Amino acid sequence: MKIKELFDKDIERNINGVIKVGQDDADSILQELDEYVVTKELDKHFNDFFNRHNNALDAPTDRIGVWIAGFFGSGKSHFLKILAYILENREIDRKRAIDFFDSDRIKDSILRANIQRSAQTPADVILFNIDSKADASGKSQKDSIVKVFQKVFDEKLGYFGAVPAIAEFERQLDKKGNYLGFKNAFQSINGESWKTERNTWGFCQEQIAEALHISSGMSADESNRLIDHFNQPLEITPEKFARGVKEYLDRQSRQHQVLFMVDEVGQYIGENSDLMLNLQTVVEDLGVACQGRAWVVVTSQEAMDEITKNRLKGNDFSKIVGRFGRPLSLSSANTDEVIRLRLLVKKEAAQAYLKDLYAQKEAILKNQVTFSQDCADLPSYLNWTLDKIEAQIG
Repeated sequence: MKIKELFDKDIERNINGVIKVGQDDADSILQELDEYVVTKELDKHFNDFFNRHNNALDAPTDRIGVWIAGFFGSGKSHFLKILAYILENREIDRKRAIDFFDSDRIKDSILRANIQRSAQTPADVILFNIDSKADASGKSQKDSIVKVFQKVFDEKLGYFGAVPAIAEFERQLDKKGNYLGFKNAFQSINGESWKTERNTWGFCQEQIAEALHISSGMSADESNRLIDHFNQPLEITPEKFARGVKEYLDRQSRQHQVLFMVDEVGQYIGENSDLMLNLQTVVEDLGVACQGRAWVVVTSQEAMDEITKNRLKGNDFSKIVGRFGRPLSLSSANTDEVIRLRLLVKKEAAQAYLKDLYAQKEAILKNQVTFSQDCADLPSYLNWTLDKIEAQIG
């Protein structure tokens, strides 16, 4: 039997060493779900998160922030994506994300029930890397966090998030029930779809005015005044953003949620205390306005106290901690467990073969792995048993 034939999974398969939030092709998602290892540490974090989420389904709350901390290699981005797949109730390869977390992977029946309940709650999950969604000059603006949140929320709803004024124009038409009619009228006039042409808003304002007249009965003067209004700079504040999210949720079913799953917030904020305070205000206003129906889950290579140390006054730091609650801190301590369960699991036939081979070669193995106590680089191994050998070879 060849070595590669011993393993349960193909050892020549492509394995992503670094999980990227923006990588959402079907093959990557399937591998991320199928090979996810729930260590003891992660089991505890799953419990903490889904307990909080389930409690919010039973009683309104403004504590809707979750901070996931962990250094490079700790698996925080992978953890964030798994949470997003479950909360979205994502289907891949004819299986729901929750189906990958059976009793073999999650032993606690109460936790499985909590995960199941969260997965069955209707939700819009918005998963993104904040740095990739922000404008190039975003970090220099103290309100850039809320602008990114508004952008990704607009994009999720099908609006043109890259230009807030156009997105607001579309939102107002949608609220009045005229958006679909407007898009149909515009395409009839222009020959191209609104989605294709809206980034050239300034070059097709006559067609926009005519489409407004056809779809909503506006006069030419009314249409032009509306267009002029949305040509003005649009101010985005955390309060206005939270109000817009609440208005959207009010049009959905009673338990419908919006979850913002944000990767690498700490790296984006850096040493800019204004951005940290802007994030705090976004979470605070969403919590007050939506009462547990809108969540903000972020990852960072640093814990909150490391980001805010010597940069924020005591009261400001306390408010931030209060908005996010106890952080979920991931470590790299269980790397060996992940490698063993993800890479080194053997086929049943291979396990029987290796046990038989070990019984035949036990004396030789003991002779080859037992070293002199005087050897500093090769420490001795005593009392080798079959279980220990299996643990070493996976």
